Amino acid sequence: MQNTYNKIILALLLLLLIFQAKEIYGYSGRRKHFLSHGPSVAAFGAGETVFSAYTDPSVLQYNPALMSFAANAVSVSRFNLFEGSSYNSAALAFRLCKKFYLGLSASNLASGNIEIREHIYALEKIISVNSWNYVFSFSGFVESLAVMYGLNVKYVYFDMYLKKGSTYCCDFGLAKEVFLVDTIKIKTAFSVQNFISNKLKLDYTFAEIPLICRFSSAFVLPTYYRFTSKDTFNIYVDLKYEDSFGDFCVGLSYIFAEKYALRTGYYSRHITFGAGADFYMFTLDYAADFSEIDLINRFMLTYKWGKKCDALLKEAKIALDEEISSMKIAQEEFKKAKELYNKKEYLKATDKLSKVIVSYPNFESPNHFYNDIITLMNNNANDKNLNFADKYYAKAYIQYYNANYKEALNEWTKYIAFSGGKAEVFEYKDKIDNILKLKEMEDREKEITLKVQKLFQEGIELYTLKKWIHCIKKMESVDKFISNNNFSKSVEFYNKAKEYINKCVIELSNDALVVDSNDKESLREEVKYDEVTSEKKYREGLVLYAQGKYYQASRMWELTLRLNPNHKKAKIALHRIKKIKLE
Repeated sequence: MQNTYNKIILALLLLLLIFQAKEIYGYSGRRKHFLSHGPSVAAFGAGETVFSAYTDPSVLQYNPALMSFAANAVSVSRFNLFEGSSYNSAALAFRLCKKFYLGLSASNLASGNIEIREHIYALEKIISVNSWNYVFSFSGFVESLAVMYGLNVKYVYFDMYLKKGSTYCCDFGLAKEVFLVDTIKIKTAFSVQNFISNKLKLDYTFAEIPLICRFSSAFVLPTYYRFTSKDTFNIYVDLKYEDSFGDFCVGLSYIFAEKYALRTGYYSRHITFGAGADFYMFTLDYAADFSEIDLINRFMLTYKWGKKCDALLKEAKIALDEEISSMKIAQEEFKKAKELYNKKEYLKATDKLSKVIVSYPNFESPNHFYNDIITLMNNNANDKNLNFADKYYAKAYIQYYNANYKEALNEWTKYIAFSGGKAEVFEYKDKIDNILKLKEMEDREKEITLKVQKLFQEGIELYTLKKWIHCIKKMESVDKFISNNNFSKSVEFYNKAKEYINKCVIELSNDALVVDSNDKESLREEVKYDEVTSEKKYREGLVLYAQGKYYQASRMWELTLRLNPNHKKAKIALHRIKKIKLE
């Protein structure tokens, strides 16, 4: 049901963008009101998109509901504009209790000193013009709907030298975050600014306060280049209606290790860029605009405090550090494999990558490189326009890793005839050139393959009988056998076994809710206390949690409790992960 709901949200977002982009683009670029622009430097760097500033307390000026994403924080910002003018802001957001936030913000648009004369011969006067916006914000969280809401009350004051005036306004906002697939997230928000407002009276004239409606969305995509990576690539899209006009804003950001950010974006025929960095409890953000006559610098400094110590996260980081320490050899081997990959020595690279994949299952990056090589070799082998040398190399690669050694020898002979050969190919060719070696290799390959197939088939039978835990243990024995006996199809069987382990974990989660009467006896048989394996699964869950892979971590802890229902730490961890969106 949740997956269906997520897909519907994604489809509606895409349809809305497709149908509105053309219409909105025609109106963009017009001159905006003082209240049309927010004070966040992070948002400006990503094209004035709202979700790029969700950890910044000044986000309350865009949508008060988004305070519920932020930590306790205070920020100050300054935009140096043209001819001495500036846009300055300060904001504060803090948690009242578990589900409620309060915020305060003030922003000022100042003209700087302006020289005026009543007539050409009069003495000059130095004046300045100021616009002020004071905001009081409240936000909360509806747990049953997993929706955030917020309300702003604003006091707007204009000092136009000869004319002064003020008025009150109100804003309202909603926001929701959903997981699309595991750690891939979609954030959506809607806000209406100045939906309640009086006309601004400037002596004997009146000025309208614009009604601003904004639909905001963010797509958060995790990246897995490094084992310790918590990097994310973020796509932001905002649709903004101001009275009868519209704007289309888009932004991109790449966040490194949840500490450093690079941003770029587009709004109203402006291309922006920016960067941010966290230092202890401080965040410094910078942004600028490519489309301006002069490069105008924008800076913001944010201080965050009062974040509760997460005991689970602390334990998870220790587990991750221990995992990293134990993986130094794997990191070195992976580095060598990448060097071989870059040199196009794909045979050696594949062997190194397969060893790392099988020996270190939590290290995901080698799998990406391994799959890239397989895809490349299959494409090259079938590419009619490719030169003969590369084509024969690819064909030999495929035959070699399918254990068809005679065919691999024939293809390598052709490769050498066209290219003259290279050291890597001669090395692998020598392994199987001798007939006795060839027979020995083929016999070993068949023997290991048969043993793995037997273990794997036993695991499938256990899965068919719905003996999930026995199936997991059998598939783990497949992984262990493969790690001790490297052969041509190591990664293929390893990935198949891993797939069945994941399927069993899903079924165990379902069984926790509904158990068929015919299945109760087998379920009791499967739930035998296994403290050693349960502790291993708990620690695997800790590593996943430290990497930000909450969905996978929760599955691993559910399995821990099936192996050992008295595992107190796993119970606490599962409770914590269910409440993580409220933190």
